[in-house]
Amino acid sequence: MIRRLFAINLKVLLSGVMKINSGAKAPSTGKTAFAAIVGLVAAISIFSMFYMMFDSMCEAYFSAGIGFMYFSMLAVTVFLLCVISSVLAGAAIVFGAKDNDLLLSMPIKPYAILIGRLLVLFTAECAMTLLAALAAFVPWAAGGHATGMGILLFIIGVALLPLMALSAALLLAWLLTLVSSRLRHRNIITLVLSAAFLIAYLYGYMNIQGYLGELVARGSELAEAFRVAMPPFYAFGAGIADGDIVDGLAFAAWAIVPFAAALLLLAANYHRILATERGSAKIVYREKRTAARGALPALIGKEMGKFWSKPTIVLNASIGSVFMLASPLILIRPAGILAQMDALATMSGIAPAAILAMAFAFLGVSNNVSASLVSLEGPNLWIAKSIPVPAQAILRAKLAAHMLLSSIPCLFASLCFGAALAGGPADWLMLLIVPQTAIALAGVLGLMLNLHFPKLDWTNEIQVVKQSVAAMFTLFGAWGFLFILWALYFFGYSAVIPAPAYLLSCSALFAAASVCAYAWLMRRGAQMFTEL
Repeated sequence: MIRRLFAINLKVLLSGVMKINSGAKAPSTGKTAFAAIVGLVAAISIFSMFYMMFDSMCEAYFSAGIGFMYFSMLAVTVFLLCVISSVLAGAAIVFGAKDNDLLLSMPIKPYAILIGRLLVLFTAECAMTLLAALAAFVPWAAGGHATGMGILLFIIGVALLPLMALSAALLLAWLLTLVSSRLRHRNIITLVLSAAFLIAYLYGYMNIQGYLGELVARGSELAEAFRVAMPPFYAFGAGIADGDIVDGLAFAAWAIVPFAAALLLLAANYHRILATERGSAKIVYREKRTAARGALPALIGKEMGKFWSKPTIVLNASIGSVFMLASPLILIRPAGILAQMDALATMSGIAPAAILAMAFAFLGVSNNVSASLVSLEGPNLWIAKSIPVPAQAILRAKLAAHMLLSSIPCLFASLCFGAALAGGPADWLMLLIVPQTAIALAGVLGLMLNLHFPKLDWTNEIQVVKQSVAAMFTLFGAWGFLFILWALYFFGYSAVIPAPAYLLSCSALFAAASVCAYAWLMRRGAQMFTEL
């Protein structure tokens, strides 16, 4: 039964990528190849990010005699990333799935339901861990530091590392479910805490070079502090780097024992956890007059309300906006930022404002809000289609929601950095126009892809905003397109075309493509929406 439940959950997970819905025909060869390309691009992007980080660490750590810190950093990185990515997913899949009542009414043991869902989370964590582990293994092996026992302990440790992360994620997800059910503004609180953890993680990743220098300079002192403060991660690193089987067994105990305890505790109480009716914060009704609104503002309000209803949607579909809103915080110490921007500009020959415009464009297209809004209608799509407004108005409202959620944070960040770094009208034009036109193009194309690849039979929103073809291809396709444009300039046109002229030309291209795609949406796109 566990195997069947895992297969069903995994099939539901993959159905958002491989086909339109679970009742549709088998995916065509073209759609299967398309999904495979999307997955390959995503895997290469994640692997490259980890490889650059670990390649910069490897030789420095082993030369300084603190090689164990190299693998300890791998363990810490994977642990935090898996926990951050699994907490909200665990709360939704393990504790808050919409098919709880249906499964509990069947002759299925609660522990089988639990394990079937945990295996899906474990599989996702294993995929992330494998990419990071391979990125760390290559510099280690290429540098001649690997040993036979070290490789064996590396394989065992990497296999067990997701268990430790899953234990922590389950505990946090359970607490989050219990506490948030009692809070009035639980979505906002959950969103703020999750965003804070993610920003702190990326802040540490971006400052890894500074930490690397401090570790090399104070290696033995910090190593001892690390061993005392974080024994599981020390055992993981020391076991692999020194080939010490005792440390390897110690890490195995740290990974297996907490997970076994968490599994036994949840399995014994899972039926009661799912069947318990939790109270929620009472909201006192106060009568008030509601202002009349036109059709378009009302539809936009509906889309915004649906978007803000779940923290998982906000964090996965608009992570670029979160970072753009937080980015001006680094201007609290502008001297260091200005020095880094000047150094980067000197090295690349490109003005700081142009670099910032490119960065904000990348962050702006990281939002795939519009690529999810059609699918988020789910089984209630008939309600949207029954509203007495044309389909064009519904699509315009979805596109407007995307623009509001992406353009306003980008404008805020552009104004803040422009006040600190802009040197003239050309700099202001790049900062204000280039990211906004890139956002507009990503929004229109995301809505087009969502009409072509809707996912309407989801059981939780993660399948839509994180795993669907429309969401993944909008994100990675937009990144790849911008990367190609920027690479053409860096390696081909930077010597003959000024950065403002090139970027504003790209902006004109984005605007023209957006207009053409919008015209398609208002004609063929509206027809496709009515036929869903």
